Amino acid sequence: MYTILSATHTLRIIAAASLLVLLVSIVPDASAVVVNNLYNVEYPVPDQNRTVRSAVFIKGLEEVLIRVSGSRSILQNITPGNASSYVQQFSYIEDTEDEKTAAVSQSTASKSASDWYILKIQYNAGKIISLLRENGQPVWGEHRSEAVVWLAVRDGNNRYMLKHSDASLLKDSVELSADRRGLPVVWPIYGRKDRQQLPFADVWAAFGEPVKVASKRYTNGPAIVGRLSWTGSEWKGDWSLFVENSAYSWSLSGSDYNSVIAEGIDLSADKIGKHYVVMERTGITEPGLLVEINNVDSVQTYRKIQTFLEGLTAVRQTRVATVDKGQVVFLIDLRGDVDDFVRLVSTDKTLEPVADPIQPGGDAALQTILRYSYRN
Repeated sequence: MYTILSATHTLRIIAAASLLVLLVSIVPDASAVVVNNLYNVEYPVPDQNRTVRSAVFIKGLEEVLIRVSGSRSILQNITPGNASSYVQQFSYIEDTEDEKTAAVSQSTASKSASDWYILKIQYNAGKIISLLRENGQPVWGEHRSEAVVWLAVRDGNNRYMLKHSDASLLKDSVELSADRRGLPVVWPIYGRKDRQQLPFADVWAAFGEPVKVASKRYTNGPAIVGRLSWTGSEWKGDWSLFVENSAYSWSLSGSDYNSVIAEGIDLSADKIGKHYVVMERTGITEPGLLVEINNVDSVQTYRKIQTFLEGLTAVRQTRVATVDKGQVVFLIDLRGDVDDFVRLVSTDKTLEPVADPIQPGGDAALQTILRYSYRN
């Protein structure tokens, strides 16, 4: 039987019972990150005309809806209405010929035809999420697992892997397309260790097991494998995606490598989104989820954990059930199901599972218990 504690009581107990517990674990340097710009877009515009601005508001809203729902098909599933009603704020930045930028007032006098602006728009996150949930659509939150990108290139007689340290137009194109979808990516170092685990030939063949083993060095999340080749008349792009226990592949071609890369990243993001989005449940009657967390050695740690949990799209609300000697048990009201929660936590390095979940038995009152330890 768990007694729910008040927030003030909780903090006092944690402060009094703080214990320094060292947790030693090996985790990837890159894992889940908070994507802060999901609701922000920027577009070049020729002027500050209201008609142009309204058209860009619509285009930007569509881009944000795709990011947050995790799928391009969202535009066929909902009708948002007046796009301007979702805009929280906007501003213009003057785009000068020497690529320097300067803030300009919305009342700035008319410019010459050669002057362009960057229209920066921030949409209201709460309204976007409400629109999706009210229409029975999933939400992909700001906590997103980084995807490692293994991009092999054959250009004539040259063949090479793109690395973290490389400056490349191909890399720029991948990052631009990924950023448009709100998909954080990381590039491999591709030093001796990577080359031993994943030689160029294995990347080109997209062998699943070597890719997944080598990817664990960088992320607990997806691995995107791209193979780009120039035939002399067009670019060919073969793409493979490994996410959780699933694998997908596509073959694309085109005269412009940007379009081949953009479509490859879009297809990957659509599939990744299906694995990580959370669908709001209705008519929930089962008890909340109990999550026991160890290694809570201070009030600051407690707050970090609570903020992390409440930032997950699978979580509607958290309350504290018990606090005892560096251990806090949270009672969590879920928006999605337990699998959604476990999946989102597993892609981040904040919490490490210390025991398998105890599944509910025949007693309807029995609550699922998940046990984690906070990683210092």
